[in-house]
Parts: sequence; structure tokens; C-alpha cells
Amino acid sequence: MTQSNDFAKVQVNAEKAMALLKDRRIRQIPQNYTIWYEYLTDTNPDLMRAVNKLVAENGTFTEKIARQIYSEFFTFEKEGKAIQETNRLVQKSMDNVIGDLNISTTDFLEYSEHLSGFSEKAATLSVTELQTEIGAVINRTSAMADSANALKNGLDVASREIAALKRRLQDVQKEALTDTLTGIANRKAFDTELTKGITKSQETDTQLCLIMSDIDHFKNFNDKHGHPFGDQVLKLVANTLNGGIGRMATAARYGGEEFGIILPNTELSTAVDIANDLRVAVSAKKLVKRSTGDAVGKITMSFGVALYAPCEDAGSLINRADEALYLAKNSGRNRVKHMQSSLEATG
Repeated sequence: MTQSNDFAKVQVNAEKAMALLKDRRIRQIPQNYTIWYEYLTDTNPDLMRAVNKLVAENGTFTEKIARQIYSEFFTFEKEGKAIQETNRLVQKSMDNVIGDLNISTTDFLEYSEHLSGFSEKAATLSVTELQTEIGAVINRTSAMADSANALKNGLDVASREIAALKRRLQDVQKEALTDTLTGIANRKAFDTELTKGITKSQETDTQLCLIMSDIDHFKNFNDKHGHPFGDQVLKLVANTLNGGIGRMATAARYGGEEFGIILPNTELSTAVDIANDLRVAVSAKKLVKRSTGDAVGKITMSFGVALYAPCEDAGSLINRADEALYLAKNSGRNRVKHMQSSLEATG
């Protein structure tokens, strides 16, 4: 495709995105435009599926959906800006240190030259002249001590500033990989950890399992009790899943009410047992509406488990776990199904 054709395609997609926003009466703001432009390019199937699912569940594209989609798929912008700002501040701190070093280097050279000159002519000086020169050396030495202390203080300040910036970057990175609502890993972190897990499984010839899970009838919670209550359900489920897995495993909010759990070095039978334990733990939670104190039933979840097959990519593994999950939901919900490497799903 030529450059002019590329530009024409971009222009068409841009016009389609703006027309879609207008037609569906969606606020024409950069966040919504970005989501729907990406949707219309047809190059991000995960985003398309997430948008379709959330719109189908809610009946329309809401501001809450927009925030969720943008957070899951476009958080790199915030991370990038933080990196740029940190780089600017580090450069500023380094410029200050380099300035101090340049001044100190000049001072040290002059001091060295003065001492060399004193050494060469000391033997030819009279007592009075020698006393005068010694006094000058003492003054220069005192000045150099002050200069050295100033340089040390400058280096100490720079060290503290850079350490603080490093902590800031770590916080930004953690925030970029954390789901803002539930506090567990987000979709970006899930994708990263799954890729790492697959690579390690290939390199070490160890097993890797993936669990995909979904809250049963979650839309009913939102419709009957409101979205704030639905958010509390998501938090409760996230904490239960995250607390029920080992230190090496990763629980993440995959999108909406769907969660993914990555289990490195885990056999399929063990992963199925973990999924069943989590299912029981979730269903044991009693839901109480805070505003009234009334009991509102219990949560149930369906789980799909898949064992990584050699040479399989992440998308294929996710799809197989999803197939097992859908079978669990179609079989009556609140159960676990697993996908054999032969693609045959069983209970």
C-alpha cells in the first residue's frame, strides 16, 4: 500500500469514528474518539470484543465503559508521559551535577598549578616570602576543602533526587499494571505475565495452565442493585481470587466481570482443583447491601481451564480457556470445565 493510500485509509477511519460518535450520541472527546477509531481499524480484536461485550450487557456505550476500555487498552500514554517527565528531571539534576564538577575541576587544576609553582620556587624564597606563600597555600587549601564539601553536598542532593524519581517511576509502572477498581493486575499486566509464562514454559519444559472465569448473571447485580453495588461485587471477587492462589500465580481482571489466572509450573489436574477451590470460596461469600444491611444472595462463578500446548501462542491458549468457560456457563454455571490439549472439553 502506498503512502497516499495509507493516508486515505486513516482519513476514512477518522471520518467514520466521528460519524459514529455523532450517530450514537456519544460525547465527542479524545478518549471516546481514540476508542472508536481503534475499534474501526479492525486491528485490535481484543478491544473489539471487550467493547461489543460491554455494550451488549449495558445496552449502550456509557462513560463508565469508556473509562474501563481506555484504562485497559490505552494506559501506555500515562506511563509514557511519566517516563518523559522523569527523564527531563533526571537530565536537569545531572546538568546541575556536571556544572558543579566543571567548577570543581577548574578549581582543582588551579590549586594543583599553585602547589607546583610553590614547590619549584620555595627554595629560592626568603623567610618573609616563604611565610607569605605558605599563607596563600593555606588559603587555597581551605577554599578547596569548601569546594569539595560543596561538590559532595551537590552529589548527595542529586543522589536523593534521582532515588526519588526512581521510586516515582516504580509507582507509575505499578499503577499502569493495576486495575483501578479492584486493585489486582489489569489486562496489560495479564498479557505481559502470560507472555513471560509461555516463554518460561518453553525454555524450561514445564507446564503452564490458564484459568478464565466469569461472574454468573453479573448484569443482574447492576440492574437490580446499581453499578456501585456491582463494583463492590467485583472487588470482593478480585480479593477472593487473588487470595486463593500461590505467590507465583497471577490473578488479573481481564475485562468487565471476567478474570484470568495464570498458573506457572502447574499440572492440569492441579489447576482444575484450584479453580474448584476458588469457585467454592466465591460462592461462600455472603452479599450484604451496605445501604440497607439486607442480604442479597450469593455470587457464583464459572471457570474454564486450559493447559498450554507446545508452540501455542497466547491468543490460542486464551481462546481454549474461554471455550471451556463458555461450556461451563452453558452447562448450568457455577462449575469448572477444562480443555484438553486435544481441544476436547471435559468437566
